Amino acid sequence: MHRFFDSVIRPLLDVDPPSTMVEVGAEAGQHTSRLLSYALARGAHLHVIDPDPAFQTQPFRHAYGGWSTLHEQASHDVLPSIDSPDVVLLDGDHNWYTVLQELRILDRTCKEWPLTFLHDVEWPYGRRDMYYVPERVPAAHRHACAHSGIVPGSSELSPTGINAVVANAKHEGGPRNGVLTAVEDFLDETRRDLALFIVPRNNGLAIVVDRKRLRKRRFAKVLRRVHDPHAGAELSPSHASTALA
Repeated sequence: MHRFFDSVIRPLLDVDPPSTMVEVGAEAGQHTSRLLSYALARGAHLHVIDPDPAFQTQPFRHAYGGWSTLHEQASHDVLPSIDSPDVVLLDGDHNWYTVLQELRILDRTCKEWPLTFLHDVEWPYGRRDMYYVPERVPAAHRHACAHSGIVPGSSELSPTGINAVVANAKHEGGPRNGVLTAVEDFLDETRRDLALFIVPRNNGLAIVVDRKRLRKRRFAKVLRRVHDPHAGAELSPSHASTALA
């Protein structure tokens, strides 16, 4: 997600600077460092959620403890405890169950829908589940998977494909499979009036926004600039927004 920070995320944050941000999935902290710099400059607080961050946590807590909270837990356990986040960035476990539950938690706990970004809504995980730890996902919601690679244009896994270090679903597509599928299923069930925009490249970035924000001229202008209007071709009409046309 860090590749989108300068071109997409920061311009949208600047329209209405947040006071509370939540990042799910920090890994080595490439995006976290950018968000922390932003939080420091704006006087915001950043919640970082990752059960197994790939950076030294003690120096992080010492340096940024006043401006951030590091939660070394699963997102489903932490998100309900964060009060009224303004911005949520979801880039954790890239599978249907995890992402859908994260969105449902926000739906239940947030009075106002936060500006929400989700990474990996295009290939390879837009329509295929990935599991860092398969056992974290209930068996009833987990596809058959293997530590084998993904090849463009092929539903079957291959040892010559990419991302073989994680558990990938053995098939691509179909119900309850992939990050974008989770987003679409959530939009089908929520009673909120939300719009979905997709920024292509770098595995795809989804922006889920309350349509009330689109009535704010400055936000709509920035969103129009950062969003590719041709990226919504695969979305159903109920999900594609025409508000910026």
